[in-house]
Amino acid sequence: MENIKLAIVTKDRDYGRALSLALVDAYKTFTITLYQSDPLHNQLESFDLVLMDSEEGIGGKFIGLAEKPSLADRDYEKKAFSLYKYTNVRQLAGELLFIYSFLTGRKAVPIKNHSVKVIAFGAAEGGAGCTSAAMALAQELKRFHGKRVLYLSLEELESTLEFMQPFPEGKSISEYLYYLFNDDAGQRMPFIESFLVFDDYGVDSFLPAPGRNLLKGLNGEEMQSFIGAIMDTGRYDFLIIDVGCDLGKSALCTYELANHICLVSLRPQSCYKEERMLEYLTFLKGELIIDRMAKILNRAAPSSIEEADAEPENKSHDEELLTTAAVLPFDPASFTLREGICKISLDSPYGSGIKKLTDAILNNALV
Repeated sequence: MENIKLAIVTKDRDYGRALSLALVDAYKTFTITLYQSDPLHNQLESFDLVLMDSEEGIGGKFIGLAEKPSLADRDYEKKAFSLYKYTNVRQLAGELLFIYSFLTGRKAVPIKNHSVKVIAFGAAEGGAGCTSAAMALAQELKRFHGKRVLYLSLEELESTLEFMQPFPEGKSISEYLYYLFNDDAGQRMPFIESFLVFDDYGVDSFLPAPGRNLLKGLNGEEMQSFIGAIMDTGRYDFLIIDVGCDLGKSALCTYELANHICLVSLRPQSCYKEERMLEYLTFLKGELIIDRMAKILNRAAPSSIEEADAEPENKSHDEELLTTAAVLPFDPASFTLREGICKISLDSPYGSGIKKLTDAILNNALV
């Protein structure tokens, strides 16, 4: 990725230094020069973007820094932008990247990263707890193992923002898909940073669209292109995909691409729906898909945990093929609501099950 040259013009030296360091930390290819007094105009010609601690003279690459959120403005028709100077720095970086792309026509260059691991969470029926388990794994990987993680949801109506705080004026996944599939650049992709939200630990996700989840409408080829574009950003070590009980084209493509598939269930032994699901997947994708699947027993009572640890007799063929990789106990105390955001305690019985699952994935010992 080419360096993007920024100039910050502000008389507040401490703010300028803090903003410079934070922006470089948020996006490594920013190179920043700080000016405490107004430089000569020709000194700014070489910069891609100029952030000015003023509302005067903005337009084009000269971007204002507003003191209040109500004073921020984005006029794409006039190419005049003013951004709230105290907003979350990752959100500010994302907006700057989008403006840079809009003004210059330049896009992110694919890195072709093939080391990303895709972990899919699925279930044979709704209400099994795929979302909580997938989000908890993402947070465990990021918080305790330093992995770069993107969480994706295939829910009809996403619950992503139950775990992450949205940003005003944020750009959603619907806009990302538009640029990805309709941009004349074709072989290039938009800056993904402009479309992300994130939780307290740094797990990323796309800002959901206001209505139906557009990922559910992608066909297999489109879903493969979408996941490939994310991999090519070079930003992530893991993609955690909450498939739920969907068996549509985008879900089937996810299962095909996944390194590991976690089948979340509320029962120690396979139920009728789970058996039919496994039969359907093996019919479409071949029996080798079973080699990448493991069972996650969720909301387990003590008796169910003992049953999962034991060697039950008279197993069906499907049960013999799917091992139980982790047991997540029924533990409502692990989930709390703070300022409208669901927090998952990883230092809890539920978290212990997630840690076991994480260790299995990191050691390639899930199945």
